[in-house]
Amino acid sequence: MNKKLLKVAVTTALAASMAVPAFANPFSDVPAKHWSYDAVNKLAQAGVVEGYGDGTFRGDKTVTRYEMAQIVANAMTKSLNADQKATVDQLSKEFATELNTLGVKVEGMQDQIDKMVKISGDARVRYTNVEDEDDKTDLRTRVSFDGNINEDVKYNARLSGTFQPNENNQTVGIKLDTANVSFNALGADATVGRQDVLLGSGIMFDDKLTGLGLQAGGLKLYAGNNTGTNDADSERMYAAEYGANIFGAKITADYLKNGDNKAYGINGSAPITSGVTALADYVKNDSNDADATAFGVKLNKLGLTVLHRDADAGVYNAYSSADVIALPTDQAIKGMEYQFDKSLTKNADLKVKYQDFDNMNARTSAAVNVKF
Repeated sequence: MNKKLLKVAVTTALAASMAVPAFANPFSDVPAKHWSYDAVNKLAQAGVVEGYGDGTFRGDKTVTRYEMAQIVANAMTKSLNADQKATVDQLSKEFATELNTLGVKVEGMQDQIDKMVKISGDARVRYTNVEDEDDKTDLRTRVSFDGNINEDVKYNARLSGTFQPNENNQTVGIKLDTANVSFNALGADATVGRQDVLLGSGIMFDDKLTGLGLQAGGLKLYAGNNTGTNDADSERMYAAEYGANIFGAKITADYLKNGDNKAYGINGSAPITSGVTALADYVKNDSNDADATAFGVKLNKLGLTVLHRDADAGVYNAYSSADVIALPTDQAIKGMEYQFDKSLTKNADLKVKYQDFDNMNARTSAAVNVKF
């Protein structure tokens, strides 16, 4: 390390190390007559610096901020007096970012980080093809803002923008996708505002609700307006879901009252063998006297899901899971659905789906979603 940074390291050593006896030279490249020998030796015996794997200290090498953070992190574990602690605290704030990467919480900094607005997002490119019809491509980008109002109340907001070429021009839409606050109320987690709601596998509802959501254990309750697809046509919505694990199977039961429509359903998944999961889904729409079933398997290692769907006309609604291609709401369907999921790289996933239903053109879709 250069002389300036060496002085910083030595200062850290002297401030953080306790009185320790002298031992044999721990580093082959620090001669006993060197002016820094005593400080480096004391620092090594206190466990603040470890040198390199070949037994050298490499004092002529410029130290990186990451290496300096490791020295500070070790110093923070030592028993310090008030003056020593003040020096190490000052250094810990200087190298707070690197210490956070090392998983070391800096006193005072963690609260500051927790109070900061956290920004994350995702971007999706989606391609769809329906046999004998035009192909479609669209791009969606969403940016989320999460933060703490105080120790008990958190907020979330998400902006969503879509880009879809058409035959004349390009369409762009940017909207406030979610905006809500969450807190604990009488032992339940409560969310108030515009929020994502997924019931079961999404066949009954997979959209936005503006209202109240409560969760206590496996029970979820919702009340508000379903303002996801078309705000002008929003309807009053009440829903409940209960999820449980029964003998290794994951089961959810759902109820939905959406305007004049009433529906209920149950779906589940259970391991058959290692790497193979059985899937089943049932939805009953009382208002339209229609029901839908789906059953199949997921080959987890291959990322392949195979489902057989059989649904009456009117069982699906405008708020059912669109996923990549929306299931039709005005006609019966029966046939096979194949889906392939693959992680392309860290935070980047591919989803390909093929649907072959009776009396319908074959439908193919592909979507790449990245998170940041």
